[in-house]
Amino acid sequence: NCELGLGLMNELEAIITKLKPNMDPNFRLFMTALPHPEFPLGLLQMCTKVTNEPPAGLKAGLLRSYTPGVMVDQDKIERVDTPQWRQLLFALCFLHSIVQERRKFSP
Repeated sequence: NCELGLGLMNELEAIITKLKPNMDPNFRLFMTALPHPEFPLGLLQMCTKVTNEPPAGLKAGLLRSYTPGVMVDQDKIERVDTPQWRQLLFALCFLHSIVQERRKFSP
């Protein structure tokens, strides 16, 4: 979470600017950050921004959990061949969806 180290982000912006002419075109640096008013704008302008919003509603959250490549795919469902495994997996996805939905109501 880069917003916790704003001083380092200012230094990182200077380092990347200095190294950019000699940088390999395939170089990628992945960072995560929450919005912060003091985050260096130059660093943000150099980046490709991606956002991930939780789905709205319990049903949408469960459907997203069972979308292949997100959390649960067919391989994970069939990994253990007991009925309790599928029930546990569903309970975990259900709990995750409830927590995501309840985040809207926390301070």
